[in-house]
Order: sequence, then C-alpha cells, then structure tokens
Amino acid sequence: QERVFDPLLQRFRDPGVESRQRVAEERERVAHLNRAQDIDIVRSQPFNIVNNSSKLEALAPGQDPMRIGGQAGGGTLGEGARRKEGPPSQPPTHVDYNILSNLPFDVHHWQPPGERPRAREPQGRARSVPHWCVKDFDIVTNRYNDRHEEKIARQKHLNLLEATQKHAKANRFDPVTQQFTDPAHEERAKVAMHAREVESNLRAEALEPPSYKGRLSANYGIISHEVHNPEMVKLHQTLEDERKDRYQNRYIVEHNFHVQDVKHDHIVNSRRLNRIAPERFDESKRRGFDIIDNRAFGRLPTEKQLHEDMTTKRPTPWERAQQGRLPGATADLVQTIRYPEALGGR
Repeated sequence: QERVFDPLLQRFRDPGVESRQRVAEERERVAHLNRAQDIDIVRSQPFNIVNNSSKLEALAPGQDPMRIGGQAGGGTLGEGARRKEGPPSQPPTHVDYNILSNLPFDVHHWQPPGERPRAREPQGRARSVPHWCVKDFDIVTNRYNDRHEEKIARQKHLNLLEATQKHAKANRFDPVTQQFTDPAHEERAKVAMHAREVESNLRAEALEPPSYKGRLSANYGIISHEVHNPEMVKLHQTLEDERKDRYQNRYIVEHNFHVQDVKHDHIVNSRRLNRIAPERFDESKRRGFDIIDNRAFGRLPTEKQLHEDMTTKRPTPWERAQQGRLPGATADLVQTIRYPEALGGR
C-alpha cells in the first residue's frame, strides 16, 4: 500500500489510477465552483461590481440581469420583469355616484353608456343595539314588563341554585358531624374508605407468614366475639384441650418422679441409719445417765429424756430362722416333690 503512491512526486505510480483520480478531482472542483457561483449570484448582485458585466450573460444574453425576475412567486434576482402595463392606479373615487349631482355612475358619468361602471347595490346591515340599552324591567313599578310572575319565580330558583352551589363549594365538609354535606359525596367517600381499608387488610394478610394465617383471632371478632368460622374455632378448642391434656400428663409424670425421689431419699436415709450399729446406743442405755451433765434418763422434770435411736435392732437367731416363712403357715402347706417312677423315683 505504501508503494502505490509516490510521496515525492505526489502522484500514483499506476498511470491509470492517476488519470482516474485527476478526472474525479476535476469534476468535483468544477461542481464546487459552479455551486459557489450559484450561491454568489443568489446572495449577492447578479453583475460584476468592478466592470458591471452581467454574471448571467451565458444564460440570458443581452438582458438586464436586474430585470430578469427570478423564481415564481418572488424576484430573487433584483426586480421583476418589465411589462407593458404599468402599475395599477388608485381609483379616482371611493363612491359609486357623482358627488355633485348625487346620481349613480350608470346615469351621470363621462364614459359612454356601455362602458360606465355599474353602481353597487347597498346592502343594509342589522342594527346592533347594546344589551345595556334594552330595558325589560321598570324601575318605577319594580316589575318586569312581560311575564313578571314567571320571571320572578325563575330568578328565585336561579338564586337558590347559585346559593346552593356557593354553599356546597365553601362548606363541603361539616366539622361537627364529620360528614360531607352532599349525601352522594358522603356515600362515595365511605365506599372509598371501605375499599381502602379492605385493600390495606388484604395487603397486610398477604405480607403475613403462613404460620400467622391460621391464628385463632382471624376466625372471630376479638371485640364483638362474633364467630366467623365455627369449624376453625372448634378445631382450635379441640387442639387446646389436647394440649391441656398433654400438660396435665406432664404434671402427673413430674409428680410421680417427685414421689419416686422422695421414696428413694427415704430408702437412702434408712440405709444410712441401718449402717449404724445398734450397739452404739446400748452403752448409754445401760449407764442410765448422761456423762456430760450427769443427769439421769427418765420422764420426771428433773430427769433427761432419752430419745430412742432409729437404728434397726439386730435379729436373734430365731428371728433370722423365721424370716423366710409365711405368716400363719401350717404343715398342710408343705409339699413333697417326688421324681417320676419312669426315672426310678419312689
């Protein structure tokens, strides 16, 4: 691409490309010059201001460039073309009759009868009377001139309507009763407020999580206690009774656990007491007095009361032998176990 154009000679190395480029440049140059010449003729004078030669000699030879005219509807190149007829003259008079004899032109005119101008027939126009000049009311008798009673009734009715319209415009809302003066407007306001409340409630319900939609207060009025859904209220009551039963069973189980704990504590205390040897308290009983204050044991006011110990007395050999027997057992209750004869028993 760099070898196609010679930067020193400022021309293309290929003669064909160079000739086509020169022809294109020449064509564009001539087009630009022609366009510039046209703009100069339109915007400036159509003649050369130095030698006063016409710039349109090639288009209109021998003609005054200032009198050619131009486009239709307006002379863009100087004045319009000259015509044989001169400019229209002003009429000699503005009336269609002779001002001396007061006769029309078709009767008294200097031209022959066939060429005289025709007189225009005057057309009268309706007389416009201002409305303030029309009087339909007599200010002396204070009565209308025509249909007085009908107009008075209509005026009263119009005054009443005008007063009603002013009152409705100035006092649309009664601050004491908190209502609109127009019943229709009040009804529309109530309907709009009710629709707005319903919309807000529906929007609030849509924003609630699923766990809140089945609440008990949604099925009845918490103020009026009016039930809206008896089936759901009955279901909630059944679930509440079952929950109470579960809570009651919990308390019963806890009570049983407590009783078992108390019984276990008694057993543990009994075992602790049973671990104490009963002979530990026998020495004090045999002594008969307290070795600390030397007071004898007894029930008299001057004696000291001896409290019985809680230990279990050691059983005698006979009691140990009788521990495994049933109370009131006889010899009839004793059964002898024999082997079967097939096994050699007897």
